[in-house]
Amino acid sequence: MYINSNDKSRIISVLKFNTMINHRIRILSSLLIAFIFVNFYGRLSKTPFITPTQASNIKGLLTNIKFNPNSLVKFFTIKFDSKDAELVSRIDDRKNSFDLTPIPQSLSPTPTTAITQGNAIGTLPTMKPVNPTVPTKIPTKSPTATPKPTKVPKPTAIPALPPVSSEVRPGSTLDEIYELVQERMCVPAALLYAFQQAETGAWWPVNTASSKVKIYNKYGWWLDGSGNSCTGMGYYTQIGVVPSDAVDAGTVCQNPIPSGADQAIMGLWQISKYEEDAVKKSIGKYIKGSVDRRVIFDNAIIFAIITKNRLGDPPKNCSDWPADAIKTAAEKHYGACTDNYCNKVLNYYKEYK
Repeated sequence: MYINSNDKSRIISVLKFNTMINHRIRILSSLLIAFIFVNFYGRLSKTPFITPTQASNIKGLLTNIKFNPNSLVKFFTIKFDSKDAELVSRIDDRKNSFDLTPIPQSLSPTPTTAITQGNAIGTLPTMKPVNPTVPTKIPTKSPTATPKPTKVPKPTAIPALPPVSSEVRPGSTLDEIYELVQERMCVPAALLYAFQQAETGAWWPVNTASSKVKIYNKYGWWLDGSGNSCTGMGYYTQIGVVPSDAVDAGTVCQNPIPSGADQAIMGLWQISKYEEDAVKKSIGKYIKGSVDRRVIFDNAIIFAIITKNRLGDPPKNCSDWPADAIKTAAEKHYGACTDNYCNKVLNYYKEYK
């Protein structure tokens, strides 16, 4: 009788399973016996008839009891029939009843199998694993918060206008000259109007013809004879006489005014020689070249500079000043608020506004 390989494997598996069962039965029996002894000792030691000394002696007695492990093995081991053992021995010692014929080398598969299609023979392409698409990494950092400005940004400063370099000054009317000076000097046009009307408004009203303004708004009109010194307020107001550098020098334009020493006051805003000299260092930012208070534009620039210097801290609004600042400027220009001069200037200011 021959046993094929499948039956042999099946029998060996059954024997291994029986061996495993024997081991587990041994372990289970040992645990069961230990549990019985421990439980018996625990109940016996808690009875009121057993003293601690007696309980200790019983514990020692149980500890010294020993069992022969072989007896337990024999008791719980599953035994098989001797014929089965002989059969297993024969299975282990006997070789298979047939041999497998080895495959010829010529028929062994090659790494690349050839395929035939018509008359063409090709080789199957070697398949390469496709690289899996790498997932886009999700950013873990939260976006940076936009910083909040701590201060309100200041408006961009308007660049200063370039200084006037032509002998013909800008502005062909008194209104235009007021506005141009306000733009350069941050002094209200209404303030220029108020002081000019209080000083020379009787001879130079605000609506004076443009043809006349252009003559006296050019540097050197008193030198070339294009203008009249009396008409253009080009004489010393206190003594009423035209200065010696003009073509009509010595001309008497009005009767002297008894008001102390002559200060060589001239122009539509009545600026003295001292005040003109005081601003020559700073007026170069607004007028290049020669400057003279007999030119309307020059006289207005000089007046704006000295008025701001007199106030020390002039208002920041370039087009409108409060009444107290206007009265202070009038008092410093006239020397006092006598002859109702300060109120007169304030009324002219309100009229222009």
